[in-house]
Amino acid sequence: MNLNFTPLAGRFCTFLLGVSLFGAVPATAANPPQVVVEAAEATEIVEVVNLDGTVRSLHEAELSVQIGGLVEAVFVDTGDQVVAGTPLLELDAELERLSLEELEAQRREAAVSRREAERRLREARSVGAGRHIAETEVQSRAAALAEAEARESRLSAATARGKARVDRLRVDAPFDGAIVARHAERGEWVSPGDALFELVDLDAVRLDFPVPQRFHDLLGAHSRLEYRPDGGNTEAWRQARVATVVPVTDPTNRTFLLRADPQTDQRLLPGMAVEGRLRLPTGRQGLTVARDAIQRYPDGRTTVWVVTGDGQDTVIERPVTLAGGFDEQVIVTHGIEAGAAVVVKGNESLTDGMRVRVADGERR
Repeated sequence: MNLNFTPLAGRFCTFLLGVSLFGAVPATAANPPQVVVEAAEATEIVEVVNLDGTVRSLHEAELSVQIGGLVEAVFVDTGDQVVAGTPLLELDAELERLSLEELEAQRREAAVSRREAERRLREARSVGAGRHIAETEVQSRAAALAEAEARESRLSAATARGKARVDRLRVDAPFDGAIVARHAERGEWVSPGDALFELVDLDAVRLDFPVPQRFHDLLGAHSRLEYRPDGGNTEAWRQARVATVVPVTDPTNRTFLLRADPQTDQRLLPGMAVEGRLRLPTGRQGLTVARDAIQRYPDGRTTVWVVTGDGQDTVIERPVTLAGGFDEQVIVTHGIEAGAAVVVKGNESLTDGMRVRVADGERR
C-alpha cells in the first residue's frame, strides 16, 4: 500500500499546483496595478533657502541709576513680570531730601527779597524821581529788584534740579516686560552705568535670520518667508512678513540680516531658535515633476515611469536628467516633455510595457 500511495499523492499535488497557477494568471492580467499620475508641467523655478534664526525682542534694556547712591530697597526679582512705571529699585534719599529742603527755604527767602525790592521801587516811583527822591536812588532800587529776581530764578532752578535728583533716586520700568536678570541688592553702593536689571519685552518680538549674501538680489515683493520653532517638525509652517532687510553684509560670515514679523497667535519667547524657509522666485521657467516620481538606481541612473496614451494605459520607463528642485518638486532638463503623464504613486514594481490602471480622479 505504501508503494501505491506515494505516486498517487504526488500526482494529486501536481494537479493542485497546476490548478492554482492556472487560476493566478488570469487574475493578474485582469487586475493591473493601480497608479497615480501627474502631468509634468512648466512652472516658475523657485529658489528655496533653508535658514536658522532666532527670536529677538524689540525692547531689551539694561537698567541703571542716573545718580550714585546706596540701595535702600529692591522691589522685584528675576522672573517678575512688570508694566511700564513699576518701581524696581530705590536709593537712600535722606541727604538729597535735606538738600532739597534747604534749597526751597532759600527760594522762599529770595521771593521775600524780590517782593520787598518791588515795593521799594514802586514807592520811589510814586514819589517822583528828581523832586522828592534822587534819580540815582530810583535806579539803584530798580537794580536791586533785578538782582532779587535773578536770585529767585536761580534758586527756583536749583530747587527744580533738587526735585529731579530725588525723583531719579528710583528706577522704574520703562516698558512692559520680564525681569530676566537682577544685579543689585539692598545695602550695595551703585553708580551710573552699572547694569542693575535686564528687562525684556516678551510681546514685541521679531524673527532674525542671517541670509547668505548671494541671495540678496533675489529678494523682492514676491519673496515669501515661512517659519516654525526649531525642532517642531510636527508643526505646520507659518507665514511671516518680512519687516526689514539690513543692506549691510557681515564681513565674517558673508550674510545679511532679514527681520520678520511672526504671527501673533503663536507664543514665541526671545532667544528661541526657529527654522526658516525663504522662497525666492528666480524669474526662470522649468519642467517639474513630483519627487515621488523619481526612481534612483545604484548605478546612478534616474528615471520616471510615463503612462502612454495609446488607448490602453501602459507604462514606459524614461531616463531623465535633473537639475535640483524645490518644495516637493524636482526640475527635469532632459528625458520627458511638458504634459507627460508621470507616475507618482505605485511605481515601485513596474516593468516596461506593463498595463496599469490609473486611479479614479488621480490623473492630473
